[in-house]
Amino acid sequence: MEGNSQEYGRPRRPNAETVSYLNGLPIDEKLASDQVQAYLDSFLNNNDADNTSSEAAEFPALVNATHAALSSVFNEIASLACEEIPAQQIETLVRIACRYSAAAKRVVLASLSGYWVFLSTHRFGSHVAQTVLRCAVAECEVNLDEFDDKQDECEGKMVIDDSYGTIFQENTSSVPELLMQAFEELKPFATDLTVHVCGTHVLRTALCILAGVEFVDAFAKPNGNKQDGTVSEWESGVLAATRRGKLKDKKKKKKKRKPGSDEGSSAENKATVMKEMNMIAGCQTTDFQSNADVMLTEMIQILSLSDNTNNVQPPGELQQRTCHPSGGPLLVQIVRLLSYRDGSKHETKKQGKDSADRRLGILPNEPKYRSGSDAEAFVHKLLCWDANIPVEGDDAKHPHAGDIIYGLSGEPRGSILLEAIFRSCPDEFHDALCVVGGFYDEATLKEYIYHGVSNFVVQALLNSLRNRDQANKMVKCLCPIIEDGSLLQPKKHRAPDEQAVDENSDNKNIQRMGIIWRAVEMCSNSGSSQDQEQLIHALMRGFASISAGDDDNAAKKDSDGKKKRSKSKGLSAKGCIPLLLGLTASSDDEEAYSSGERLTLNAAGARTLFHIFQFTERLRSDWVNGFLSLYGTNDLAKIANDGLGSRCIMDGLLDGPAKEVASKSLYSKLFNRLPFLAAERVGHHVVMKLFHALPYDDKAVMSAELSHSLNRLGSNAMGRSVMASCAVKEYLEGENAWREALAKQKVNEEWLKDILGEDGGSGDEAGGKSRKKRRKE
Repeated sequence: MEGNSQEYGRPRRPNAETVSYLNGLPIDEKLASDQVQAYLDSFLNNNDADNTSSEAAEFPALVNATHAALSSVFNEIASLACEEIPAQQIETLVRIACRYSAAAKRVVLASLSGYWVFLSTHRFGSHVAQTVLRCAVAECEVNLDEFDDKQDECEGKMVIDDSYGTIFQENTSSVPELLMQAFEELKPFATDLTVHVCGTHVLRTALCILAGVEFVDAFAKPNGNKQDGTVSEWESGVLAATRRGKLKDKKKKKKKRKPGSDEGSSAENKATVMKEMNMIAGCQTTDFQSNADVMLTEMIQILSLSDNTNNVQPPGELQQRTCHPSGGPLLVQIVRLLSYRDGSKHETKKQGKDSADRRLGILPNEPKYRSGSDAEAFVHKLLCWDANIPVEGDDAKHPHAGDIIYGLSGEPRGSILLEAIFRSCPDEFHDALCVVGGFYDEATLKEYIYHGVSNFVVQALLNSLRNRDQANKMVKCLCPIIEDGSLLQPKKHRAPDEQAVDENSDNKNIQRMGIIWRAVEMCSNSGSSQDQEQLIHALMRGFASISAGDDDNAAKKDSDGKKKRSKSKGLSAKGCIPLLLGLTASSDDEEAYSSGERLTLNAAGARTLFHIFQFTERLRSDWVNGFLSLYGTNDLAKIANDGLGSRCIMDGLLDGPAKEVASKSLYSKLFNRLPFLAAERVGHHVVMKLFHALPYDDKAVMSAELSHSLNRLGSNAMGRSVMASCAVKEYLEGENAWREALAKQKVNEEWLKDILGEDGGSGDEAGGKSRKKRRKE
């Protein structure tokens, strides 16, 4: 390996006969899972029937064959891992064996001993190395080695002894010992593996195991393959993601996205969140944890290219690696792992409103590291940050940190590192980053926003602001940038003569709706009413600016005064909403609508409108009334039946502070469409929320209307859910039964609020104190 003179093991080419034997094995992980489940069910049925005289169930044949195959190719597994087809077969064998046998984990780890470095740098071997490491530490779904099969000796143990008896005599090391041996092999080559296209992935897996943390999809879809709704970790999640080749699920063909549509909507779909790894008992012992902590510290010391001093080093190779396609993601992972390890020890339970929401683009909160922690020291090395230099006010005297932040923000990998730092750093350091990076300066902030990459850093910054003072500073810088309309007007709307404007000019027209969305979200969560007012007026003036230009691009000079007046006054809220959503009101409100029709909404605009609906009443009233008066029945039905429109717009009205006004207007407009929406996958949520937001008399009329469509409502699960929630059957039974059903619902809702807290979270301090007082009394 370049730059390292140390030697490492290289396996020989595999035997051709072994390759043919392995390629011919009829291995199927799904079939193995079915056989094991049938094997377990047979004992469960026998116990239920209390039938001890029945014949013992046959041990799963594929599991038995898997152990036999691994034992026969044990000495050539490292060689076979370097061939394309055999490598996939080895991965399948490892997954089946480690899923149902704890003893097999020792075998697969021992088979690669001495070859970890070579396999980590190999195109196919690196996949095998990752699969072996991850499956070896994962808990078995069912450990058949110790399964009680009502026989004198466990049949699973007999299979293991028969397959691996000789191997265990020669290799007596435990799984934790074999893991540490593998990490010791990788440690001297860690700096080279960091920038290796294959080696970096193996190194990331090793660091996750040492930290006891894994990365999972923040917006994972629920999976209910089994009848009871439970899904094994081996069926979905990180372990299932290790499948390759023929075992990987078929992907649907992705449709080509239209340019400019759903700007900023892909970031949250790729977001990950950390959680503790479910590891075998041997990796949860105090000895292994202490050894893992020492190994992790040594690894990070090597990867940070530290000189073992506390002196601030000038920018060098470490800063170059932050922008490397392989090294950059690894450094991001280290920052997040260290932050999780430090922050999870001192974290407090978050309110329910902070939970992740894919439709609203709300990312899950991660623990933040503390001052003086290993994570802080690592971040300081990445940014060449001198902790001895104070950051007071808007004065920044750091010799290198400002330039590094500016450079990283414009680089695809470095910008992701900056986003991770913004989300995981303590409050004081977050404000210092904003000062040193120039984010509180209007000219510098505009440059960040106009850039195609660094604007995402600004979005992460706005999303992670910690206090009202920071929000006030950002609003003062953002308002002048938003007012000129350059962030609101897409390129396709530019006039031909405007396209010739110099790229360095201040009059750029490039849509940045993600910035608008995050800025409004910031004001809704952390800003004052004055900040909300300034931002919303800037938004209205910005839309007025682009509207004036679109109406008459060839206007005479004598009409300039009218344009200036229009811009200073701002476009009305009703006029801004279609531009924000990208949805023009339908001219024919009686047009027939079917569930197959699709809406195309601007994702960032819909989320922006959601947060505007949460503003103070004085500021939101015009927007609420403007939306309700602008769109008719047909448009509202489409929005209610659209996933994005339902969650961002309808929920913003019916779950927000404007629900009293909005529910009455929506009820009158959607009254004739309620039976249709009640049986739709998305629309039925709006029907139920509308029912609960209505006053008592209107609820009765709504239940009566739904009772005329019992056949449609009873045809699917969504309709039946609406029938239960709106007490439709109880209404047909009589007024008393209907009132009792509503009273019972109200009791359940109040009980749930008392448990979760009035804000939907885990209970506020006041609520907790009042409940304690009641118990004492």
